[in-house]
Amino acid sequence: MQSRAFFSLPLLCVVVCLAFSGCLTAPSGQEPGASTLTPATTTVPTAEIPVPETTVPAPTPTAIGLSSEDINLHFMDVAFGGGNLFLERLPLSSKRTTISLNAGTESDKLVIESFAVRFNALSQSNKLFENTKEGQTGDIRIKFLSPEGLKAIDLTYDMGWLNHEYACDKGICAKIKGYDIYLNAHMEGEQRTHYLLRSLLYTLGFKGDSLRYPDSIFSYPENTATGLSFLDEKALQVMYGLGMDNGMTVDDVKRVLFFR
Repeated sequence: MQSRAFFSLPLLCVVVCLAFSGCLTAPSGQEPGASTLTPATTTVPTAEIPVPETTVPAPTPTAIGLSSEDINLHFMDVAFGGGNLFLERLPLSSKRTTISLNAGTESDKLVIESFAVRFNALSQSNKLFENTKEGQTGDIRIKFLSPEGLKAIDLTYDMGWLNHEYACDKGICAKIKGYDIYLNAHMEGEQRTHYLLRSLLYTLGFKGDSLRYPDSIFSYPENTATGLSFLDEKALQVMYGLGMDNGMTVDDVKRVLFFR
């Protein structure tokens, strides 16, 4: 009995000592003072991918709603005017008509030559030389004058009923006398181009005006169009098609256009 108590007492002392020394503490698996690090979640920024837009090409302007009768009526408007009773286009010829320029600029020359190229593409009969001559030796002669010089041009003789004057904000912009065209040298920009082409078209037989289509280069009151509209090109095709000739009367032309 005494030996069992003696054995228990020393054993108890050993257990107490071990407890204080930490020997009985279970290992934590990490060094003292170390903390557990939780990996940070990395967010990768993603750019928003734009949805590509579908680009629809702009439609090519077309003459929606226009008929052959509209073309014919426009032709009658711009071919007859100023009292002329006959078609006054260039006579049928296998020779190319030359255009000369005097006192103009390089830009004026380019306008004339671009028009000649377009005219030749539309005409089935007469053709124009596509290189502008210098001076006053062409079949159609274009000359730029000062406003004072322009006033001195007399239009009252030499088939005066076919001659024409265009008035504008600069007083007189152009005078046409047969196949001679006189232009105000003080004109600039679109106005200069407009009256250069409008006068050239007059010598080619377009003596009238259009009251129906403000986008036409033949529009009245005057505009500053610098090119032919769709209907203007069609009128040129009619004028220089194979069914028209210089000197035809209004009735002759109507029979060709409306009674085919």
